[in-house]
Amino acid sequence: MIAIAYFSGSGAIARSTTLIADAAQQAGQEVAMIDVMEMTAEDWATLERADAILFGTPTYMGGPAAGFKAFMDATGDDIWLDRKWRDKIAAAFTAGVNTAGDKLAALQSLNVFAMQHGMIWVGQEVIGAPVFKENEGLNLSGTFLGLAVNANTKGLTEGCEASAALFGKRLAEATTRWMVRNT
Repeated sequence: MIAIAYFSGSGAIARSTTLIADAAQQAGQEVAMIDVMEMTAEDWATLERADAILFGTPTYMGGPAAGFKAFMDATGDDIWLDRKWRDKIAAAFTAGVNTAGDKLAALQSLNVFAMQHGMIWVGQEVIGAPVFKENEGLNLSGTFLGLAVNANTKGLTEGCEASAALFGKRLAEATTRWMVRNT
């Protein structure tokens, strides 16, 4: 099971979460979407049971949004000390207005967070245009550490929506492969 822990400001992360979840479900994974601003004891239990946890936050001022950072900080005692997320698959996605927009810095923060928990990281693998012209609009920022989508007042571009779906499929396949090898 994949749990997607997310915070959405303008709606781009919520939209990305839905696209990722739909693709992961189509690839055979059960998915739980958890808004970190409304955490319950059941949500924490779901994260503990999950085979994979995907972290989603907008990039604000070069890092994860404060709402998501509070969630990260809340894992510092029982979860981190007891290694409850050790060897779970981890991945992350972020959104920002500009193509680069310091989204890589937010993904690096999420990567370090996952590594501190002893998790196994899965990044983005799609090579977009101009390298592969047929992938026009995919992985616009050329970011491979995770999914980085562009958000504007009209929502996500068609390419960013397709990139989110491909990322969900990749995460589902990696989780399935990891769980088969480790059972």
